Amino acid sequence: MEKNNKLLAWLFAVIALVSIAGFYRSYLSKIPDVSQFYFVTHLHLILFLLWFGLVITQPILIRNKQFELHRTLGRFSYFLAPLLVFSILALVYDALPRNYANSPEDAAVRSVGGILDTITFSLCYAIAMVKKNNLRWHVAFILGASLIVLNPGLGRLMGNLVGDGAGILAMIATPFAFAFTILLYEKFKLERPMLKSPYLLYAFIWLCELVLFIVLPQTAFWKAAMRFVING
Repeated sequence: MEKNNKLLAWLFAVIALVSIAGFYRSYLSKIPDVSQFYFVTHLHLILFLLWFGLVITQPILIRNKQFELHRTLGRFSYFLAPLLVFSILALVYDALPRNYANSPEDAAVRSVGGILDTITFSLCYAIAMVKKNNLRWHVAFILGASLIVLNPGLGRLMGNLVGDGAGILAMIATPFAFAFTILLYEKFKLERPMLKSPYLLYAFIWLCELVLFIVLPQTAFWKAAMRFVING
């Protein structure tokens, strides 16, 4: 799959469209009157669109043999990815007092989710860059990082269409479905060993995030950390 640049471009485009659709009701439908949102919300949207524009463009450039431009845009991601992480953390920080005032338990869950997503995204991006000369691993973890960016929009979209339970289930299941679908394809179609697959490592990383997501909000440490941040 990693050599099918046309398929990759379409896959990234679909991920982007689903994610954007998830924020239609809460953000896009308000345009042009978006004065109710903080600057960091607009910044996050711009960075989010730049990320998806980048990952859609890169396989197209490879397909058209524009390798130098591909490398130049790849270096641009060294700045884009940290800024995207910063914008997510800024949104978590900004929303924490409001969420805490409504429900400390809900605030704990939301803040843990946002922070863990930035860690998983950063880890996937770092692996992709370290393995940039290994096409299989590079593509696998760029896809993995993009699924982390997708998840909030996917959850909102499914929540709006079906219900909150469906949104949560979609967010949990999609990274696993993605990883294990490719694992099985590689195993039975390409006869690649599953234990050496980057997609198995990605599934494990996602499982670790889910475990921490369940455990951390219940701990005294996390509750104390939230109060410390809110009280300054």
